[in-house]
Amino acid sequence: MAGNAGLSDTPRQVLAGGVSGAVFLGLFFGMSLAWWLALVLAAVVYAAALLIIPRRKALTEIQLGARTTAADLEAAGQALLEAASRFETAAGRLDADDAAAVADMARHVRSIRDNVLNDPEDYRLTRRFITSYLPNMVESTEAYANLWSRAQGREPERLAQLGAQIRGFGPVLDEIDRACIENDFAALESEVDALGTQLNRRLPR
Repeated sequence: MAGNAGLSDTPRQVLAGGVSGAVFLGLFFGMSLAWWLALVLAAVVYAAALLIIPRRKALTEIQLGARTTAADLEAAGQALLEAASRFETAAGRLDADDAAAVADMARHVRSIRDNVLNDPEDYRLTRRFITSYLPNMVESTEAYANLWSRAQGREPERLAQLGAQIRGFGPVLDEIDRACIENDFAALESEVDALGTQLNRRLPR
């Protein structure tokens, strides 16, 4: 990953240990220093080597924005991908109207995922939804699809009422999807306005 060159902790420690070990052997056998003095100097070399050898940051340490890490985005992307797939599977078990509505939910979830992975700010806007509300939406939709396939025409009014509630998830997902796009528009518009202001200041009158 660009901007994250270096070694992870274990290789760094092994390399630093190798350098300090060579120093100890050289001082003790080559220069006949007292073993304790050679050991102290080797320990200093070990500590210095750890400072000099660059450390590769762990995934959770790579900051993409305030309080948002690459690991956060990776987990969110995986959760959204799984949710979209489960919506699509549930849609395949429903009648045409419900199936179309649930498939549209999956489409919105995939769109939200694209937005989140492209802009950490969109993740901060949708974090609570992804971690708290989306799993319940998916589970409720799957439970409805399972009940619909087993009911086979029984309790049609209750099924219709449940179906209307499930389809009500669609506008919510659409609103979240739109909010991500609006956030991206606002951010880009602000950036372009700032750039335009700078250019106007620098261009000759």
